[in-house]
Amino acid sequence: MSSTTGTATHAPRHEPEEPRPRRWVVYTAVALVLVALGVVMIVQFSNVRANRDAREAEQKAAELHEQLVAVGIVGIDQETIEQVLGSDGGAFCTDPTALVDATANLGAANGAAGPGLRPSVVEERRLAGDRLVIEVYCPEQLDAFDEYVDSLNLTTGTTTSDDTSDDTSQEDS
Repeated sequence: MSSTTGTATHAPRHEPEEPRPRRWVVYTAVALVLVALGVVMIVQFSNVRANRDAREAEQKAAELHEQLVAVGIVGIDQETIEQVLGSDGGAFCTDPTALVDATANLGAANGAAGPGLRPSVVEERRLAGDRLVIEVYCPEQLDAFDEYVDSLNLTTGTTTSDDTSDDTSQEDS
C-alpha cells in the first residue's frame, strides 16, 4: 500500500486469546444445587415431624376413645378426638381448669335468661371425661384439675364452688 492512501501498512495484530473458563457458571450451578438440596431437606424434615405428630395424635386419640367408652361416653369418635386435640391436647391442656370452669358455668344453666336462669346438674360423667382428657394429653396438670374438682360442692343439684357456698351460708345466718 502506498503512503498516499493514508492507511497504515502494518496494523497491529492481536494473537487470539484462549477462552477464559466460565467459572461463574459452575459456581452458580453448584449454588443452585445446594439450595435445592437444602429445600428438599427442610421439606423432608417437616414431613417426618408431621408424620410423628400424626402418629402420636392417633395413638392418644385411640387411648382416650377407649377410656371414654369405658366410662359410658360414646358420642365422640376417634377421628374427631384426633382432629380437635391433636398430639398435645390443644386448648384443653393450655389451662384445663379454666376451660372446665367455663364449660361448667355455660353448661350448668337451664338456657333461660334473666330471672329464670338457674343452675342445673352437671353429670359426673362430664367431669370424668374431662379428667380422662387430662390424663391422656397433659398428665402434669392432673393435680391442679383434681384440686379444682375437689373445690366444687358436688352435692345433688348443685355445682357451685366452696367459695360461693360459704357466701350463701353467711347470708342465711
